[in-house]
Amino acid sequence: MKYRIDPETLREVPEDPEGLATWLDLQRPTTHAEWTEVGQAARLLHRLDEAEHAFRQADDTPATRLRLAHVHQWQGRFTEADRAFADLLDHPVLGHFAHQHAGKSRYDQGDWRAAERHFQAALDLREDPELRASSELALDAANACATAAEVAVELHRLIPPVHRHGVRYLHGERPPHAPVLADLASVLAHGPMPLPAVRDVHRYHPHLNAALTDTDWLVVENDQVTATPRARAFLEMVNEAHTRAATDLWPSPPAVAIPPVDHPMSAAHTGDTPQARLFDQLRALRQHRGDAHAAAWADEGLEVRDLPADDPVRRRIEAATDRKAARPYRPLTRDDRAELLHHLKNL
Repeated sequence: MKYRIDPETLREVPEDPEGLATWLDLQRPTTHAEWTEVGQAARLLHRLDEAEHAFRQADDTPATRLRLAHVHQWQGRFTEADRAFADLLDHPVLGHFAHQHAGKSRYDQGDWRAAERHFQAALDLREDPELRASSELALDAANACATAAEVAVELHRLIPPVHRHGVRYLHGERPPHAPVLADLASVLAHGPMPLPAVRDVHRYHPHLNAALTDTDWLVVENDQVTATPRARAFLEMVNEAHTRAATDLWPSPPAVAIPPVDHPMSAAHTGDTPQARLFDQLRALRQHRGDAHAAAWADEGLEVRDLPADDPVRRRIEAATDRKAARPYRPLTRDDRAELLHHLKNL
């Protein structure tokens, strides 16, 4: 029953799911050991009802309760799972497994700092190198996700004021699609931008299509969006306004390393000052998170809509967003992530 751990979801992925499914379909368990093996195989294959049934047929031992709680976690029955894990945290033999699984349950729920605490507790209790490596992997993943979630708060705090403050430096003609153009100024002022990237940046803007069809300002050809000379004059003014606004708001920006992202906005160039460059890097991170959010909704087969904060679908989507948004932070050490957060919080 070989598997690997997905470093982003922290879930086991069977190496040969078809072979495992064939084996599982042939089983006729009668003993505790056989029911346990069937339950583990069924869980790996996400046949969770079968897994739950199997563990309920196995002997009621602490290890069985731990395995059943793991199934409940995967079923999204977090209250039941967390209660079972909590009951076993002080178990003299299984305590480290209980902490590891409690951490994974918190991880699934997007409670990143609680997940970190459990993974650290498991690591502190473990001596086996392979088990310690598993806890280290999980601890780092939770920390990267926590960083993504907390950086997002700072990005939302830091970026909009630059736009608002920059308005005072705008003058002359303003296009009818100023909000659309202003967000693209740092790219379109210097050349064309791929149409899909433009749509991604403004995926929720109700007037994007009107802007794209107004040839006085934008030209769309061969899947590229190009600013007209008239638009470019406005875009250059926007870049200058954002440069001045960022300088006003961040007079002494920290020398902090912002992780690069694979996003067209990474090519943005608002200005040559440290503040303008920082503004561009932070916006690229914010756009990357926007893409992660859209992808998380798409993975659920849903379009973005308002859901109550405690809705399980929303909580699942927000957790998936953080996991995807954490990718740029994964190459950083935990100390580097902490330093980045410290600098952003004090900016």
